[in-house]
Formats: sequence, structure tokens, C-alpha cells
Amino acid sequence: MDLGIDKSISHWWVFLIRGVLFVLVGIYMIASPAASFITLGFLFGLIIFVAGVSELFHVVRDNTQTGRGWHLMLGIIDLLLGASLMVHVAASMAIMRIVLGLWFIFRGVSLFMFSRRTGSSLMLIIGAVLVFIFGLLVLFNPAFGSLTIILWTAIAFIATGFFNIAIGIMMRRA
Repeated sequence: MDLGIDKSISHWWVFLIRGVLFVLVGIYMIASPAASFITLGFLFGLIIFVAGVSELFHVVRDNTQTGRGWHLMLGIIDLLLGASLMVHVAASMAIMRIVLGLWFIFRGVSLFMFSRRTGSSLMLIIGAVLVFIFGLLVLFNPAFGSLTIILWTAIAFIATGFFNIAIGIMMRRA
């Protein structure tokens, strides 16, 4: 099925509606952080679970890769962590900051190890260090951790919404 740009231009309004919804959700998250934190507990669990499935799929499909044990461990941790966060939303709210801090730290280490295997790309090393430091901040600073999770997610939704609105307007003009 070929979805060329000319066919999608007729659906410009989908981008516009999606953009407005993203902006509204972002504003709601900033206005109602407690309710947003509850919802994020489940959604982060789902995202981490899907990351675990992806990691395990990668381990199974690429049996020539070195460091498979590390990816297998990360995949299993992500599966267990994601399932726990989705099932126990009330508990996940209490521990989400700690769990996410540790998760970012492990991801930072994983990025660093990947950068070493691929020739020490400067961008990967910088990314690994930033993700690691962010994980430490989320883990050891409760106020930063809780507010940061909601604020950055809200900002990402609002930015995504504005970009979708801009795409919709550009497609309408085309």
C-alpha cells in the first residue's frame, strides 16, 4: 500500500485535530499534575513493557551480536518493571520516580556501552552521560523527579501538538 504525500494532503485536518488534542492534553497535564501523574504511572509502565519486548525480540533475532546477555537482562527487567507499573498503578505512583531514575541510569550505561562497541561516537557518549545524569537527578531529588516527569511530558505534548498543527496548515495550503 503506497501512501504518497499527495493522498495524505487531503487529510490535513487529521493533523490539525491531533495537534489541538496534543496541546490540550499538555495544558491539562500542567493544570492537573496529580491526575496526570496517575495516568503517567500506567503509560510509563506500558512504554517500559514494550521496550522490554523490543529488547528481547532484538536478542532473539540477532544471535551474532556481542553483549546479548546485557540486552537479555535489560529486556527481562523492562518486562517485569513495565508489567508491575501497569498492574499496580497506586504503587507505581509511589515508586515511579525511583523506578524511572534507575531505568534512566541503566539506559545511560547501555548507551555508553553501545557507543564503545560502535567506535565511541561523541553524540552517543554525550547522550549516555546526559541520560545517566538525568537518572541521578530523578532518583535523588524527589521534587525534581516528580515535577520533571509531568512537566517534560506536558512540554513534549504541547510541542508535538504545535508541530502537528503546523503540518496540517501547510498541507491545507498545498
